[in-house]
Amino acid sequence: MALWRGSAYAGFLALAVGCVFLLEPQLPSSALRSLWSSLQLGPALPGPGSPERRLAAAWDALIVRPARGWRRVAVGVNACVDVVLSGVKLLQALGLNPGNGKDHSILHSKNDLEEAFGHFLGKGAAAERFFSDKDAFSDIAQIASEFPGAQHYVGGNAALIGQKFAANSDLKVLLCGPVGPKLHELLDDNVFVPPESLQEVDEFHLILEYQVVASISDIPAGVPVHLELASMTNRELMSSVVHQQVFPVVTSLGLNEQELLFLSQSASGPHSSLSSWNGVPDVGVVSDILFWILKEHGKSDSRASDLTRIHFHTLVYHILATVDGHWANQLAAVAAGARVAGTQACATETIDSSRVSLKAPREFLTSRLGAGARVTLNPDEPVVAWHREGVSFHFTPVLVCTDPVRTVGLGDAISAEGLFYSEVHPRH
Repeated sequence: MALWRGSAYAGFLALAVGCVFLLEPQLPSSALRSLWSSLQLGPALPGPGSPERRLAAAWDALIVRPARGWRRVAVGVNACVDVVLSGVKLLQALGLNPGNGKDHSILHSKNDLEEAFGHFLGKGAAAERFFSDKDAFSDIAQIASEFPGAQHYVGGNAALIGQKFAANSDLKVLLCGPVGPKLHELLDDNVFVPPESLQEVDEFHLILEYQVVASISDIPAGVPVHLELASMTNRELMSSVVHQQVFPVVTSLGLNEQELLFLSQSASGPHSSLSSWNGVPDVGVVSDILFWILKEHGKSDSRASDLTRIHFHTLVYHILATVDGHWANQLAAVAAGARVAGTQACATETIDSSRVSLKAPREFLTSRLGAGARVTLNPDEPVVAWHREGVSFHFTPVLVCTDPVRTVGLGDAISAEGLFYSEVHPRH
């Protein structure tokens, strides 16, 4: 019946608008947009009042710097040089053509690369895989690096986050780890290589992936550590990361939907029976897994863990989940992370509402396991907050670039921007 009423209303609206055109053919288009939007029977027509323009304006009003910002940041050993070029053209240069896709947890040959590329290209998803044949990989890397039009950038999660931090001139960013001549050439001028031990450098306020396990004793007490996860295929290793090696000693975590689901599958978390996401990751499912991580593996009075913050990012929305009492300014942080996704992908200084699209779910549940609330998205109030047993969640949609220029390193830029606008309580 509801569907029938909706169809009837839509038919009536079409008839009414037709009559308006006949009676007032010179009526401004802005009046028609206002009429359509007020009835809320479909997406607004493009124009000054579009959801994208309203959302971008709302972000700008919400994004404020924290009262207490970072001043010195150390970046971990995950640094390399990224070569960016067309994947299809690279395969053709290797004598391959994308065909039937097939995932491989480890790549042993060029044919494995071809199949894995086709598999993830069909899903519109990124992936990272270990290549076991050193010589074959070196040949591929050389061909890619020398390909006409190939571009070279700073690579590695930690280095990319540090590079984004370095764009803010009031910060000093220290890169810890081996730096080759090509990487040194690409780094910003205000990125420095410090002494071997962090103990020799005082006043650190944030550590990014600094040898999280092997050199944890080198990190001064009370300094927060952020870890940006990457694609993994070994469930035993991921389980060890969660339970023993990493989670207890990091303060903040960044990850995407593939890493989040694999984490839950590896550690028998909620919704671990899901084999993969079906389209846009369900907000309630994501929220349940984030809650489980912080409640089961995060900081508490009875657990020796420092983990208090998770920044989840997927194509169409982001969620920041934090243990209450440890972080501030997270509303601005999640909005800033989403905003930079739209500007960096489109290569613009500010959001260009004509080049982005609001694709986030307009309605969602905040949990699929507990008593989740139903939320209706309002572009004028784009950050939605909810609480669950001592954990706070901040959700915001992403304005997805419709014709992206460059998406390599986008997740790292998102996490960096979110961290830059975050304020950690002084006791850390």
